[in-house]
Amino acid sequence: MILVSYIALGAIVLLIAIFIYNLILYPQIRLNLMKQKHGDKIKTFFHIGEGIFKEYYTNLTQKKDSVAFIRGIHQKNIKALAYNLGTRICLNFVDPELVKQVHQNPEAFRKNDASLAITFLFGNSILFAKGKSWQRQRQFLGKSFHFEEIKNYLPLIKEICDKVFERVSEKLTQNDQLEINAVKICEQVTSEVVFRAFFGSTTQNLVITRQDGSQIPIADELIQAIMNSFQLLKKDKIALFKYLIFGRNSTKFLRTQGEQSILNRLIAIKESCLQVVQQRKNQLQNDPTQAKKNFLDQYLYDMITNKQSEVNNEEIIDNFLGLFFAGTDTTGNMTGVALYYLSRYPDIQKQAREEVIQILSQNSNKRNHSELFSQLTFENLQNMNLINSILKESLRLIPPAIEVFPRVAIHNMKIGEFQIKKGDLVSTYFIYNQSNPELYQDPEIFNPQRWMNVKDSQNNFNFTPFSLGPRNCIGQHLAMIEGKCMLACILLNFDILPNYQQEVVKELRVIYGFQKDNLIYFKQRKQNN
Repeated sequence: MILVSYIALGAIVLLIAIFIYNLILYPQIRLNLMKQKHGDKIKTFFHIGEGIFKEYYTNLTQKKDSVAFIRGIHQKNIKALAYNLGTRICLNFVDPELVKQVHQNPEAFRKNDASLAITFLFGNSILFAKGKSWQRQRQFLGKSFHFEEIKNYLPLIKEICDKVFERVSEKLTQNDQLEINAVKICEQVTSEVVFRAFFGSTTQNLVITRQDGSQIPIADELIQAIMNSFQLLKKDKIALFKYLIFGRNSTKFLRTQGEQSILNRLIAIKESCLQVVQQRKNQLQNDPTQAKKNFLDQYLYDMITNKQSEVNNEEIIDNFLGLFFAGTDTTGNMTGVALYYLSRYPDIQKQAREEVIQILSQNSNKRNHSELFSQLTFENLQNMNLINSILKESLRLIPPAIEVFPRVAIHNMKIGEFQIKKGDLVSTYFIYNQSNPELYQDPEIFNPQRWMNVKDSQNNFNFTPFSLGPRNCIGQHLAMIEGKCMLACILLNFDILPNYQQEVVKELRVIYGFQKDNLIYFKQRKQNN
């Protein structure tokens, strides 16, 4: 009996020793060896368990910007940042040549597990697909995101812009100016555009019923659930510990109350989408020729008419949710950031408005600004160089994605002079080069003029807000069209004024952006008749 007790005690001690080694000693030793070998070419960070998350939290609290430490570590020879994430080591490359190597070799990596919401909602989508499955999905979706094809979305975008900002104008009949949530007002446009492009119908009638009986539009619930899932890892140390050790499998056992609550919400989101998919599938099975050009009908047409089709309901729903989140939150954030900066730089706002009016007035005798917007063409958008530069400068300063989604090395390899071991995480920090004073003079200053005479090819690996390589953002052209349309509509109808009462805090959650976005006011402009 005593012997058994000693064996059990020894096993427990051994497990504790292995745990301490994997969580503390191994990552610390690896990081120290990297620093010794590469010197000032690498910057290392170590925090037990939390890893780089600790830096994000500390900088948010102390400097009101989660990534202030990245903006502040520019050194001439630096090529990578290295840190622990739980028991793993992550190398985040910033040197343009090494960034290029990472993105041109996608088959050397697999996607890393993300938070509960990301994995549950997007697990069967193109985001996590690899090999032939990724190629098939990219080819299928690419047909609808082809540059020539997305031009057809312009009338839809204009219609939704008119409706959303007309509601603002109605409120301004009772007020001289109106406090505006810069990002959220843009998300009202982007969420409706993506939903109607995918399903061919509006989001207004699709709501989620929560466990307490309250109802919430699916657009709001999707974004809130994803944000809450990320915030859970900050508040719930048990959930964070499980995630760092077990990844996507962490919620399969010993679920915390917070994990169960979010999981229930995610299930409800998918069930609502499934009802829409199944209802439309039943309609098309009787007559597939009734299929329209929206994403859902094209998916279902392939399922119904192609016996070898690999498309299933899970892939349809997960790709919709992935496109919906990316198309709503990231595009809304890009344009909302632009509105914030325009409010702080009235001279640039004036120049942007003049550009819009001048371009739209060339081939129209309309003088009323809302009527001018109705004449907007795709060619007009292409000629709005300052508007385009404003959006690019906004993406440079506050990019929704600060890095590429972390990837796991599937075998030992070298990136430049850096040795990568199988299982290591690899990423590239977009924001490092986008705030590098060697590349951008006065990088913290909002200066759209820096883009006016610059060709995109000159900044291929220094400015990468939509990622790069074969896995770049499939919806980047649509995002820019939406952003230009929203800015044109807003500039024609409103003066954008700053709200100095609200503190500007930039927080990294699922995406990087304003913690609170009630940073501007709209004031109705007098219309020319």
